Amino acid sequence: MPMEWTVIHRDDRILAVHKPAGVHVHPSAFDRGELSLVEAVEAGLGVKPYPVHRLDRPTSGVLVFALDAAAAAFVGAAFREHRVDKTYWAVVRGWMPEAHATFDVQLDRKDERRTDAETWFRPLEAFEAPLPRRGFPTFRFGLVEAKPVTGRRHQIRQHCDDLRHPILGDTVWGDTGLNRWLGTELGALGRDLGGLHLWCRRLVLPHPDGRTLAVEAPLWPAEQAQLDWYRRWLPEISPPLAQTPAKRY
Repeated sequence: MPMEWTVIHRDDRILAVHKPAGVHVHPSAFDRGELSLVEAVEAGLGVKPYPVHRLDRPTSGVLVFALDAAAAAFVGAAFREHRVDKTYWAVVRGWMPEAHATFDVQLDRKDERRTDAETWFRPLEAFEAPLPRRGFPTFRFGLVEAKPVTGRRHQIRQHCDDLRHPILGDTVWGDTGLNRWLGTELGALGRDLGGLHLWCRRLVLPHPDGRTLAVEAPLWPAEQAQLDWYRRWLPEISPPLAQTPAKRY
């Protein structure tokens, strides 16, 4: 099956695409011979894309490439120096309040060395499903906005886990027991849990020509349909979704 991806923005220096979930950005020893997004873009557009940041394989959303070496150096420096405004959406267990997470994160699941990381979280929607679990009559979960300042590997996923609000569908840093239970419960309702509920929605970055470039992607249709399906469980009385100021952890 051909890889599904779309162009969001293209000029002489910068290309932004809508990455689907389940695709490696770069060719990898772990890709089992599957086409990477870099290879698909090169074949589809006839250009050499220079990756300047990354998204995890199960994460979909906005991905930016440079189209020449000088632009790659410029935009890459902006990411490293935290001059790119990044907005993600995630669906997490529980009702997360506003939070400022500063937990150090592991370099890798198998590497316990840690490095600094910083993410701001803001709740967007709260859901309460009539699914009893662990002595509670309902299951609470919610949609949150995540704005990572640093760009560590699996940073948002680790911070959500550290805050005790793991992302639904996360098989690495999430709650595997919860994923199995919720998958079974949704299956009984004719719905799949699907994959990682984490999407890169918007990036705002300096362009090599001096302007500011904002690129945004909607959810893919299946992702939007899943979120809309969860909205049947919006509570009749919405909880307060924000606290001021955000609590620092």
